[in-house]
Amino acid sequence: MQVSTKMGITLEVSFDQLFGVLLQLSSEEKIRMAERLRAAAVAEKWQILSVKLPDVPEMNMDDIIAEVKHVRKHRNSNPA
Repeated sequence: MQVSTKMGITLEVSFDQLFGVLLQLSSEEKIRMAERLRAAAVAEKWQILSVKLPDVPEMNMDDIIAEVKHVRKHRNSNPA
């Protein structure tokens, strides 16, 4: 991994080197870092997944409740 600075310096940092530096953080800092990395990973996964999802019209809570009621009514009138 290459890391660039504002001064135009580029450093080669391996995954193991970066991990070693992270291990030197305090417990609180490790937890904060883990939470931020997890949030960043989830955001990236969502970006990838959201492209694959079909476009559907926006639904509000009233639409959802009406659909649930419709499904329950249909289920109750046609028991399996």
